[in-house]
Amino acid sequence: MNSNETSVEMSGAKLVWTMLQEEGVDLAFGVCGITNVPLLHALRQMSGMEFVHATHESAALGMADGYSRASGKLAVVVVHSTGGLSNTMGNMHNAFAAGSRILVLVGQTDAPLDWSERYMDVNFRPMVSQVSKGCWMVTRAQDMAVALNRAIKEASTPPTGPVVLSIPHSIQGRVAKHQWLPSRGRQVATDIGPSQESLKRAAQLISGAKSPVIVAGRSVADADAVSELVSLAETIAAPVYTGNETRLIFPSNHPLYRGLAFQQSHVLRRLAASADVLLVIGSDIFKHDDPSEVPIVSADTRVIQIDLEARALARFCSTEMALLANPKVALGALEDAIGRLISGKEHADRMERLTIEQQQRQAFVETCLNTDVRAVPIRWGAAFKEIAAALPQEAVVVDELASFYGQLPKVMEFREPGSYFSTVDSLGWGLPAALGVALGSHGKSVVAMLGDGGAMFCIQALWSAARYQIPLVVVIFNNGGFGSMRGLFTYYGQAVSSPMGSADCATYDIGEISFAKLAMDFGVAAQRVTDPMEIRSTMKEMIGLRKPALVELMVSPDGAGMNEMTAEFFK
Repeated sequence: MNSNETSVEMSGAKLVWTMLQEEGVDLAFGVCGITNVPLLHALRQMSGMEFVHATHESAALGMADGYSRASGKLAVVVVHSTGGLSNTMGNMHNAFAAGSRILVLVGQTDAPLDWSERYMDVNFRPMVSQVSKGCWMVTRAQDMAVALNRAIKEASTPPTGPVVLSIPHSIQGRVAKHQWLPSRGRQVATDIGPSQESLKRAAQLISGAKSPVIVAGRSVADADAVSELVSLAETIAAPVYTGNETRLIFPSNHPLYRGLAFQQSHVLRRLAASADVLLVIGSDIFKHDDPSEVPIVSADTRVIQIDLEARALARFCSTEMALLANPKVALGALEDAIGRLISGKEHADRMERLTIEQQQRQAFVETCLNTDVRAVPIRWGAAFKEIAAALPQEAVVVDELASFYGQLPKVMEFREPGSYFSTVDSLGWGLPAALGVALGSHGKSVVAMLGDGGAMFCIQALWSAARYQIPLVVVIFNNGGFGSMRGLFTYYGQAVSSPMGSADCATYDIGEISFAKLAMDFGVAAQRVTDPMEIRSTMKEMIGLRKPALVELMVSPDGAGMNEMTAEFFK
């Protein structure tokens, strides 16, 4: 499209794909339905654009989420009205929590029939409003370009997140004259830094701290500021805790890495109390799911918060300083300002102490990984160790091990941005997200690590893996049941004494499902592994296939090799 044109005449559906292609979109995910046929027909006519079909809308949204996180591009999902859109809700919640740049295009029955309670239609806005940045319906063909322009801009502007645009069937197919809105016109500059006065004050507070602590959320990854965070943490010798690591926030092999802070009030309160100055990057850090009688952060801890969203600042606790700034810009500027103020000996002593602490924790982890490595059923620690040994250096891991709740980076090393993706919200994300990550990772080896219960939520994504020959290895930890449920009962004080699979836990059994056989029925290469000494060679073989493959590990149903680490990490 010639960007000098001020107007263009074409169908609504063609306009959608023309504008999206200019935005850099070359891939769309979705499910065909009666209300989105014109959209999908127009997509087929577009040169250089592909459609990845799913057998369920949840799989389509999950694939788009993984693709957006891995590629950094806007991901597009096409579904039909109420039934199709409602099927996306679990994975749209995951995408919203991760800030994934996703545009959901919803086919709709014709707007003039609104008065007649349209077939297969409900008011979709209440359904999606809490898991999207915005949701609108186009009601006039001539508004199509303006509506799409806003939707793309909203999805792509921090805080990024899913946007839903509903387009009636007739508007998709109707030819109209549209104002042309080029991509450059919706680009928003976000290179915002703190003022020199704020920078000086923040630098003085941090450099004067005796026990500084950093808590970092996904906004670090969103701003591509991982290297800046590492450099600042080293400059001030501060441990780094993370919020939910939907993407890598800090290298897990670094001596200052402390990993995911379990979102319980007593854990977060202890973390905050360990700091005299707490540097918080992002806004999703101090969410917790239990009532707290006292504040998470006491008045003894001085908080400096950095975020690019004004609404997020000073939201969960009182702050000494709340800086509206891009984390990449702010962290780099802070390091420069602080570097001139840091005391050499005090810094060196703190760094030595923190390094020893990390070495002690790593020694504990190594003991867990190396205990009873030949035991059958396979111990979880042995499985982690053998998988890690089989991974190529450029491998990317997608984690949906609900029983281990975001703790995988504490037992495996992830060094570079783009090497680790996870979610701890709605199950059914891991398998389709791994397909999207594989499509967006430019040929890297992608390995998904899933529990058997979570895998069942969206197992039909294997159909898309086979159809499009998406190269990845899916590892399913088969313990025969929903192990996380038994853990939750124990956590909340319910008496559960026997291993999963016995009579008192039968409600949560999955039974004798062969995931390897199921995968082969979908057309995916698969092997079941019962001997831990075969994990490494099987993984290397499957990774070497460079096509969809599944490895089913028969792991201990009582959580042996995982429970020990979980108990330590969740203290």
